[in-house]
Amino acid sequence: MKNKNFFYLQYNKINWENQEKTHINSFVNNKIIHDLILKNKSPNIKIFDIGFGIGFFFKMLAQKLKSSYKNIFLAGCEPSDKNYNYFVKKNPLKNKKNIQIRAYKDTFQNITPSEKFNFITAIYVFPHFSSEDADDIAKKIYYMLEERGKFILVVANDKYLEKKLKTKKDLFIEKNVIRLYDKKYKELLHYSDISKIGKIIDYNREEKYYLDLFKKNNLKLISKKDLNDNGFICTMFVFAKE
Repeated sequence: MKNKNFFYLQYNKINWENQEKTHINSFVNNKIIHDLILKNKSPNIKIFDIGFGIGFFFKMLAQKLKSSYKNIFLAGCEPSDKNYNYFVKKNPLKNKKNIQIRAYKDTFQNITPSEKFNFITAIYVFPHFSSEDADDIAKKIYYMLEERGKFILVVANDKYLEKKLKTKKDLFIEKNVIRLYDKKYKELLHYSDISKIGKIIDYNREEKYYLDLFKKNNLKLISKKDLNDNGFICTMFVFAKE
């Protein structure tokens, strides 16, 4: 897939706004909030979400964090015009006295936030990044985290997805071999058919790829869990800035 912009431009052609009806990703979002974010005991908290879509995660964060923190700063980027414009139109976070939000309509590669964050999240969006950009993206994540800050990565479980693509051959596109730090890794290009939203194309890389990528960039793995989200198996990695 040579056109890197395709991976976010495709969101202009599907009905991601239906996430408000289907509540897709709610299970994973709740795990992140309750198991990780709410464990932060400081009075102030800063969170950056890569690829925030229509702001569904922001809404959940605002609702669940508002009584636990004195000051909440939510930031994120969303390069899809359709999703970003929907978010701005429906934004429920205006004029909240202890919640500040900053939204960038651009790719993660192109933004330059001046703030440091307690948490950076990438929920099912890392497969949209080209492997050519991955090292620079990991470096930026490290730079944007506060000391002891955490990066939360959620991707499809590689073994689950590889098995699924063998039985649902209409979703398989191609298999590639990619390189990172002179090592080789498997990469699958495939369709993801999301109920009531549409069909998108994703990359899927083997688990070792992510472990090596972030280790090389001084982000230490502190936990890894496979989660069953209504039959879809994903993996949630938590890395800490060393």
